[in-house]
Formats: sequence, C-alpha cells, structure tokens
Amino acid sequence: MTATPRPSGPRASYLDAAFAMGVEGAPPLVFRGVDVRENPDHPDHRFDLRVDAGQVVLCLGDEDSGVGDLGKFVLGLDRPPRGQVLVCGSAIADLDYDAQLVFRRRLGYTQIGDGLLQNQTLRSNVGLPLEYASDHRLEEVAGRVERLVADFELADVADRRPAQVNEEDRRRASVARAIALDPELLIMEAPFDGLTGRAARFILERALHREDGTPRAVFITAQDVTPAVAPLITRTILLVDGTAVEGGK
Repeated sequence: MTATPRPSGPRASYLDAAFAMGVEGAPPLVFRGVDVRENPDHPDHRFDLRVDAGQVVLCLGDEDSGVGDLGKFVLGLDRPPRGQVLVCGSAIADLDYDAQLVFRRRLGYTQIGDGLLQNQTLRSNVGLPLEYASDHRLEEVAGRVERLVADFELADVADRRPAQVNEEDRRRASVARAIALDPELLIMEAPFDGLTGRAARFILERALHREDGTPRAVFITAQDVTPAVAPLITRTILLVDGTAVEGGK
C-alpha cells in the first residue's frame, strides 16, 4: 500500500499533496483489462479504455452492462474483480484509505442526481471543496465561488437550498462544485438525465476547460444521452458484453 503524503511547509495543503501523487505525463485515465460483468473469468469480457488529456469520452451502456460501476472504480470507491484503473498514472485502488481521500482532490465527480447537501444553499455547496480541500484564503474561496456562480448563471438562486430550485439549477450547482478545485479529470455519472438538450449542452460546455483555458479530460457514463451534446464529445464508447466498442462521434 502507498503511504499517505503529508503536507509540509507554510500553507502547504492536501491539494498540493494530491497533485504530487500522480505520474508526470501520464494520461488522466486508463482502464486496463477491467471486469465489469458477472462473468469475470470470461477472457473476452475485459474493458480497456484510455482517456487522454483534453478528451471528452462518453461511455454508454444499458442497466446491466456495468457502466454504472466505472465511476466508482475511478474514484477507488470500489475495486474491479480483475484489472486495473490508473488515474494520472496512479493505481488508486492500491492506495490506502487516507491516500485515496487526498488523491481524489485532483478529480472532479458528479454522481447520479445532484448529490448536493440539502441543508446548504447552492452557493455553499459550490464552495465546499474550496473550504475543506484547499489552502485558499477565505477571500480567495469567495472569489472563486462567485466566478462559478456567475459562469453557471446561478446568481438568482445561489442563496436557495436544493429543494427550492429546479432540477437544472441543482445540476448546474453540482457540476460547478465538481470543478471548484479545477481538476484535470472530471467524472460525470448520467449527468444529463431529466435535462433538456439545451440545458445539457450548457452544463457540459462550462465543464470543458480549466482555469487557464486548457481542455479538461471528461469521462461521462450514461445509459443514453441527448444529441445536443454530440458536437462536444471526442469519443463515444459502447460497453457491450464487458468490452469497449468504439461508437463514433
């Protein structure tokens, strides 16, 4: 197991430690011989996929395909029966629990639904990663949150709680929170369910670039997706019988 790196020096943070844990130059995400089906011993049922920097990769599969497990494998929340998932060159499942918590700070994640804290406003939800997983000063946190609120056009509802706003606003806040730490890799699970094509495209467009303007790697898992986002997708992969089948754009 890999030991948890500890911050050191003035204002050092777990965010710094997270970015020190990967392998320089490694692709953001690699699935290597991963089993996702109930028949893990079948030699043909292995999932292989590489997501390079700046790519937006959509992986589609039906309810029984195992597509819903891929995001959990990336985050180290679950370990595939066989195979390996490399995130920025690091095998996250091999890290100890504390190291996984640290390492996840360099990833963005939106789970099915919105995952927002119901007792917090949308603004507070967006700011949570900045308050608890970075070394930003309070004024820096506030500034970053306000930029995200503006970028996702949440100003009119930012001080309401999730139950007081519609599905689209909750989803906007969820994605804004997921990119608050400016991750190089964003994992999105069924992010467009229940949204119009216009709303889906709006959300994805705002997730595609990092603060410095460079493209962000995005890995999307879903059972289906609106055609409205197709122009933004680099690759579409179909998960069939546990294997990745190139589906085209």
